[in-house]
Amino acid sequence: MKTTAESEAIDQRITHLRTEIREHNYRYYTLDAPQITDAEYDRLLRELESLEAESGAPVPDDSPTRIVGAPPSTTFTSRKHGESLLSLANAFDEAEIEAFVARAVDGLGRDDLSFIAEPKVDGLAVNLRYEHGALTIAATRGDGISGEDVTDNVRTIAGIPWHLKTEQPDALPAVLEVRGEVYMSKAAFAALNEVRDAEGEAPFANPRNAAAGSLRQLDARITAKRKLAFFAYGVGLGGRALADSQSELLQKLQSFGFAIQQTEMADTLPALLSAYQKLLQKRPDLPYEIDGLVCKLDSFELQDRLGAVARSPRWAIAYKFPAEEVTTTVRDVIWQVGRTGVITPVADMQPVSVGGVVVSRATLHNIDEMQRKAVYAGATVVVRRAGDVIPEVVRTLNIDESAEKPVIPTHCPVCAASVFRIEGEVAIRCSGGLSCSAQLKERLRHFVSRGAMDVEGMGDKLVARLVDEGKLQNIADIYEFDYRELTDWSGLGEKKIANIQSALEASKQRPLARFLHALGIRHVGSATGASLATYFGDLDAVMEADEASLLAVPDIGPEVAASIRSFFAEAHNRDVIHRLLAAGVQPAAESVAATDHPLAGKTVVLTGSFASVNRRHAQEKLRSFGAKPTGSVSAKTDLLIAGEKAGSKLGKARELGIEVAGEEELLTWLNW
Repeated sequence: MKTTAESEAIDQRITHLRTEIREHNYRYYTLDAPQITDAEYDRLLRELESLEAESGAPVPDDSPTRIVGAPPSTTFTSRKHGESLLSLANAFDEAEIEAFVARAVDGLGRDDLSFIAEPKVDGLAVNLRYEHGALTIAATRGDGISGEDVTDNVRTIAGIPWHLKTEQPDALPAVLEVRGEVYMSKAAFAALNEVRDAEGEAPFANPRNAAAGSLRQLDARITAKRKLAFFAYGVGLGGRALADSQSELLQKLQSFGFAIQQTEMADTLPALLSAYQKLLQKRPDLPYEIDGLVCKLDSFELQDRLGAVARSPRWAIAYKFPAEEVTTTVRDVIWQVGRTGVITPVADMQPVSVGGVVVSRATLHNIDEMQRKAVYAGATVVVRRAGDVIPEVVRTLNIDESAEKPVIPTHCPVCAASVFRIEGEVAIRCSGGLSCSAQLKERLRHFVSRGAMDVEGMGDKLVARLVDEGKLQNIADIYEFDYRELTDWSGLGEKKIANIQSALEASKQRPLARFLHALGIRHVGSATGASLATYFGDLDAVMEADEASLLAVPDIGPEVAASIRSFFAEAHNRDVIHRLLAAGVQPAAESVAATDHPLAGKTVVLTGSFASVNRRHAQEKLRSFGAKPTGSVSAKTDLLIAGEKAGSKLGKARELGIEVAGEEELLTWLNW
């Protein structure tokens, strides 16, 4: 018998937990910005369930143990699901799986049960509504009853069919809800965070947050760039008529055009536990993140007989993987230079095993993150493997305000060039772009690419191998290296090497505009390179121009001018340019544009495909006539030249009342 004080303490703890979990639900489901790990959340929820049972008091309907997720935000239109989306109860050890199976056996009065084991993708649940086979509405889980309408964004995901594939469309339910998980692959997650780091934006904590944030963009074009994917795993309204079991349903969904995961059938408890262990071992090799195994009764008839409790079905459970967070001590904060020149703080730590992998270094992303988390030598930190790929520091324990803080570098730790930080960005960057070995591969790939020096035969794989084997240590080496050394390399015979050398020789005479673009100066693309070449006339004039002179160039603003000036002010970059010139590279100044050409001085956009002319070559020729080809349509655009499959740029041009021409007019202007 509990004392009054003990009962009051339990009631107070229950109230506190309900408030705290509701807040975490809101941050996780609505804001896509969780403040605690899944393991910590599960611990809080299980504590609440235990205390509610111990209390014996009636549990209100709005308790987190009775509801799913959080109310949908007001940013998107709310859509009610045809059938509620339940959540899954969690298990964390073999005993809880054994209890789950025992409850199913007792509830059904039979022990010849068949289960299906499915990987639990860590993404965002969505409900897809198809009417007569056509996708009409897509909504997030929300609170399980209603979710946010994200139809436009979902239509950008390649793995979600707009129309169900079937040879018998009349046999489809008039309304069919398909449930599944929108996720982001590990590769797409790493690439997205790399871009965000380079652009000075805060990185996503994990692929699940990245997927949720991407799906809930107000601009579907942003979602389309994020490379989201989708696995179907279930149905709602209208779905049970499609199959008699979960395994049959998955095959049916696959025939409709959905991707499904590999599953395993288990007729015994040992088989279920074995499936879990096999998936746990396989987890690091999967291209997407999973956080457990979902065990379901296969038969729909038996599922219906077992039914559900308030927030989860009795016929399914999620067997969660162990939390992949550990505690260790920071030995030092070191600085790492990325392929784009961004300098990132990295925690050098006492080696520790995270998810079966021993790690001793973890990313801190950028200076602001490092300072916010208060990471310093001697700090005790929590580390996790984000997306099973990149170890990162989650937070610091027992912060010592008097501890010596890491010194932010003023020079690149690799090449000693000066470091700069663009106003409004958190990233710091190495200014020694051409000479910094950490950036060499990416710089070389850009330098030899078609739009730059156009060295045919120098593909990405060859460039990477030449750098990895120490053959090229500087961009200028590309013209000084003796390629005859490579005759014993697979795929590089004498003829291929001769072709590469010939292409390199030809590239020495590229126009100044393309040479400037090839240098990889931040913000200087082909159009800006052309503007610089036309305005200044030769390379020396561009290199010596001050910011005031650069600002006089059409279409160059303060940020671009500062970037150009900073690049040429760096001695390392000038040294490489002088080596290129000494090797015979002679950037030719652009000829003076013909002022009597109809498009001289006009901003022109080419879009779509053209049967009679290469678009890039057409842009270069129009530029020689004094036109200003650009890649995007805006109010400053004078003319859009549209080929086949012109797409959204044509629609935008018409909306803005911009003049539109076709391939016939383009050929006339090119032959002026």
